[in-house]
Amino acid sequence: MTAITAPTTRARSGLLRYAMRLDAVLVGITGIPFVVAPGWLASLTGMPTGVELGLGIFFLAYGPTVYWLAGRERVRPGAIATITANALFTVGFVAAEAAGIWPLTGWGVALLLGGALYTAVIGSVQYAGLRACAAAAG
Repeated sequence: MTAITAPTTRARSGLLRYAMRLDAVLVGITGIPFVVAPGWLASLTGMPTGVELGLGIFFLAYGPTVYWLAGRERVRPGAIATITANALFTVGFVAAEAAGIWPLTGWGVALLLGGALYTAVIGSVQYAGLRACAAAAG
């Protein structure tokens, strides 16, 4: 007979941690062009340069922060914050497009609605991972 003495928290949270790390890497990489070329992106999308730059700075901060949260022993608090951020971005992107607050080009509409789709999907996967952790914990 073999006894397992290592905590199984990480094993139960595999999907959640993977989804958080994937999100962190993808969003962090996405932030680079927003910071490096906000004017060019603004001309392509119709969004103000300041918004493009602000999103880029946020994305660059979000990436390493969420990656760090995914590696913590207690992943639940960071996961809840990450899932909430993704839900807020989903609603915000759709609302910004629907309200017509910027004179978006076709690329701008695609960027906002694509961003909404991405955050909805990755947030849903993270939520499924969080639920799996809770179910495994008992």
